Amino acid sequence: MGILIERIIAFFSAITIMFANFLGINAPLEKVEKFRVTTYVVGTYVYSEKNIHPEDFDIVTDTILFGCARFDADGNIDIDRDTLETALKNLRNAIGTRDVKISVNLLGPKGTTDSPVWEDQMEVQSIEHNKAFTSGVLEDNIVAFLDKYDFDGVHFDYEYPLTNEAWKYYNDFLVSLDKKLGSYTLGVAGSDWNMKFTNAAVAAIDTFELMLYDMSDENGRHSTFEDMKKLAFKSGINGMPIEKTNIGLPFYARPDDMAAYWYSYNEYYDKLDENGWYHCDSINKDFWFNTPDVIQEKTDYAINNGFGGVMIWHYACDLPSSHEDSLLRAIGKSISNNY
Repeated sequence: MGILIERIIAFFSAITIMFANFLGINAPLEKVEKFRVTTYVVGTYVYSEKNIHPEDFDIVTDTILFGCARFDADGNIDIDRDTLETALKNLRNAIGTRDVKISVNLLGPKGTTDSPVWEDQMEVQSIEHNKAFTSGVLEDNIVAFLDKYDFDGVHFDYEYPLTNEAWKYYNDFLVSLDKKLGSYTLGVAGSDWNMKFTNAAVAAIDTFELMLYDMSDENGRHSTFEDMKKLAFKSGINGMPIEKTNIGLPFYARPDDMAAYWYSYNEYYDKLDENGWYHCDSINKDFWFNTPDVIQEKTDYAINNGFGGVMIWHYACDLPSSHEDSLLRAIGKSISNNY
């Protein structure tokens, strides 16, 4: 099937979801054959093997090792070798013989500016990224890196290309990289409001992580099910086939004023009130968490609306899946109920 046809199907699937949501009716789309449960694994958090639980990988299907490697403006790959190799060893030991994929996330160069304006900061970052994307060596360096550590694929969290020029460089690079990856997979993350992938880039991308978090409703609740429903279909509206899209689930909370605090679920799960709220006396702020029932409801929605999977940010914020209050356990229940 041509990519243009796939994008048209994605668009009309999204329209179906949007109107079903608006009318409050169930109009389920065909489920994907194998539903993905992808989790980011931050290398420093699993540097100790006690922080990773083998039973979790009876539910998790894909992992993205994060925070251990990046590329510079010259197209070179810089790694924190000790963290990467220790975290990777611990992750592989926990996975064992299970068929769980491990991709590596590559962050890019930052760029410097004295401007306090966020858009200016993103612009100078894009300039450095553009240099890397046109270096002529980044693609080959990535493939050599994947070969060396036997990863299954590479993943990018580029926050954020804002201009059309930045998007052109990014799209062209994704297409160029895909031509050299062979059997390696290519994944990217993005937000519902910032998707300008070309047809060729969409064809190159294997999985898209839709970051539906770091937002709050009028009551200060972080990443609600209702807000997820309003935004998830935008992936298809922008031409990304929903079977490639993993809906992002936060295993953490932000305060009701969205100040710069990120509280992990596993540190506060037993302190929440009956509505999922936690009041932090030390900073006098309120946090609303995605509890197991919310996570299960979101996963049900993803499954029954034809999305490819869910994505977790991030693994170390949860309890072991053997714990009755685990968020990952709630995802597993949803899959068992729907397949």
